[in-house]
Amino acid sequence: MFLKKKLQDSEWMDSRVMLNYWVMCLAFLTIGSVIPMSAVFHALFMIDAIVHFVLCVVITFISMILFRSRKTAFLISFAVTPYGYLLEFVHSMFSGDGFNAVNVLANNLGVLAGIATGFVLRLKNHYYREQNPGAEHDGNVHEQ
Repeated sequence: MFLKKKLQDSEWMDSRVMLNYWVMCLAFLTIGSVIPMSAVFHALFMIDAIVHFVLCVVITFISMILFRSRKTAFLISFAVTPYGYLLEFVHSMFSGDGFNAVNVLANNLGVLAGIATGFVLRLKNHYYREQNPGAEHDGNVHEQ
């Protein structure tokens, strides 16, 4: 009970904080994709693809739990996929490198993982409210 109360009172339940994290991750993805990096950085354990994956998971997960409307949440989450293609295209134009399919794959897998985890959390909160109609639920996830 203590842990549940502590989690409900945390900053993760504040939609303004979550929106700030969402914007920060989107900015990190944009800046990191456009800035030309050395080949050593890309080759080092594929750290570039791992960062793309993690940022896309965070961006789509936050959008799945942040927005009240399911349609809006899914559209914004799916919009990260063409945005990733655009960033890779812009990166290839600025840096002169070729189109990096590994980063695009990491972006797409990150989008799928973020949507899946966000959907599971939305579904869990939906059934929690259905089973406990009088219970106070202070999360950001709201169904239509």
